[in-house]
Order: sequence, then structure tokens, then C-alpha cells
Amino acid sequence: MAEVTTMKVSTETRDRLRALGRNGESLEDVVVAALDAYEAEQFWAAAEAAAVAETAEERTERKRIEAEVDAWMDDAR
Repeated sequence: MAEVTTMKVSTETRDRLRALGRNGESLEDVVVAALDAYEAEQFWAAAEAAAVAETAEERTERKRIEAEVDAWMDDAR
């Protein structure tokens, strides 16, 4: 079993977590789901920022590499 610890949160926060939980979900389940969603949001925000910052030259090079990988994958079939 994983190690456990306690975390102090306000009663209001605890109640919000309970309200988000489905039947049978523990508070940890709710916190883990919230963390997963938050991390995914951060990942996609960073990906979007990288796409916006990509120069035309970088985009051309990325597309060239993608085409090489696609061709390699097609040959591997």
C-alpha cells in the first residue's frame, strides 16, 4: 500500500471535494482526478503556446520530419 499522509484543508474545500465525488469515490479519488485534469490543462496550454511560438522555418522542419516518420511507418507495415 502507498504511504499516506494528512493534509489540512478548510471545511469549505473538503465539502467542495465531497460534492464533486461520485458514489463510492473517496476524497483521494476526487483529488487525483482534479490533479489529472489540471496537469492535462497545463500540458495543452504549453503545447498551444509552443505552436504559437513556432517559426515558419521550425514548422517547415517539423513537417519534413513528420513526413519522414510517416514514410518510415508506412514502409514498416
